[in-house]
Amino acid sequence: MEFQYPFITTGVGSFPHQDEKEVFPLILKNFPEIPFWPQLPKRSFLEGMVVQYSEGFPSLKWKEKEQKVWVDTSQGFDKEFEKFYQRLEEGELEPFQITQNFAKGLRILKDLSSKGHRKKIKYIKGQITGPITFGLALTDQEAKPIFYDPTLRDILVKHLSSKARWMEKRFNELFPGTPTILFFDEPSLSSFGSAFSSLNREDVVHSLNECFDAVKGLKGVHCCGNTDWSVLLSTNLDILSFDAYGYLETLSLYPEELKSFLGRGGILAWGIVPTSEAIIKEEAESLVKRFKKGVETLSKKGVDQTLLQRAILTPSCGTASLPIPLAEKVCQLTAEVSRRLREKNFL
Repeated sequence: MEFQYPFITTGVGSFPHQDEKEVFPLILKNFPEIPFWPQLPKRSFLEGMVVQYSEGFPSLKWKEKEQKVWVDTSQGFDKEFEKFYQRLEEGELEPFQITQNFAKGLRILKDLSSKGHRKKIKYIKGQITGPITFGLALTDQEAKPIFYDPTLRDILVKHLSSKARWMEKRFNELFPGTPTILFFDEPSLSSFGSAFSSLNREDVVHSLNECFDAVKGLKGVHCCGNTDWSVLLSTNLDILSFDAYGYLETLSLYPEELKSFLGRGGILAWGIVPTSEAIIKEEAESLVKRFKKGVETLSKKGVDQTLLQRAILTPSCGTASLPIPLAEKVCQLTAEVSRRLREKNFL
């Protein structure tokens, strides 16, 4: 793939606001070239990382007051199982839609489709919780993560793949001809390879690749912590979104895998703007310098600087955990760092 817009910006997804109308101006102003719909987990339990994408999952139960969700396979599961696979065979996508109660931020798509905003858009971006994070967080009635059950893992991968197809279809209806980007958010991959994780590499790669295969446009993974980057770089992803502010050094430990990824057209989404309290002490110029230092680190490992121009700039993670003023600063700094790098024709 040919990426023609180095250093343009997008966001990871979440915001601390409860009213989507307060977030839309932030996205339209700071991320006009790769806008995205915002997730508002503080608005409702239904916008939590797992629940938001749970509609249509077989035998799903939840208690909203307790903010608890699980899969109950103890009764009626066979019928739900059969109905699920029948929908897949028939190619139905509406049962996998994300309704407004679960994602108020989807309303931004209509605003973006107006002529004034539309002419600035290079890509339209969405995000879905990835199969590993979804499958480790969602448990059965015995509190066992469903990822470790082969039957439930197959369901969850196909469920999320269908969500991705529905979202991409929605984008294509509203923005015909505009390239799409779908990220699968995988914070749980930070535990991969640790003594506390029994994740199997083959299961991780297979699950991610099956989700990617459902996407026609660009597909990526966002991991906001440290992980075995060789796992992600060995999948069929197009964009690797990582916390460049905190974990650039760990990514540099995989130079051969990174060179192979970039050599086949892969794109790095640099999370160069911190979404922690570190944002208080940072300004645009300090982050530009940090980005430059990161490029030098990778270059010393033999990564071609011309390939590093294939870069998107983002916050290091979602901003939902920050106070609203700091979340807004994150957005503003991301846009400003992008502007300065493009003006300097960096690299």
